[in-house]
Amino acid sequence: MTCILVCFPGAPRPSEEAIRRELALDAALGRRIAELCADAQELPSLNTVFRTLASEDIPDLPPGGGLDCKATVIAEAYSQICQVSEECREKGQNGAGKSTPTHLGSALDMET
Repeated sequence: MTCILVCFPGAPRPSEEAIRRELALDAALGRRIAELCADAQELPSLNTVFRTLASEDIPDLPPGGGLDCKATVIAEAYSQICQVSEECREKGQNGAGKSTPTHLGSALDMET
C-alpha cells in the first residue's frame, strides 16, 4: 500500500491559540481524572472514569468528536494514576504486610 501526501505552502496551519487550548484541555482532563481516582474508596475502572467524564460538561472538547477524541489522553492519564497508586500501595506496606492508608495527592500534580 502506498500513500502520497501533498502539502501546499498556502495550506492552513494550526494556530498557537488552538495548540495552547489543546494542551490546557489535556492537563485539565488529567487533573479531573486524578480527582476522580483520589475521591474514590477503590480505584475506579477506566470505563467508569470515561462514563463519569462523559456525563460532565467539559469545555473546549474537539467539535465533532467530543470526549471520544480524547480517549488516548484519558487512558494515558489513568495509566499514570494506576502506576502511582500501585507504588503507593507498595510503599504503604507496614511490617505486618498489611496496607496502610495511601493518598494519590502526587497524581493531582500530574501534567500530560
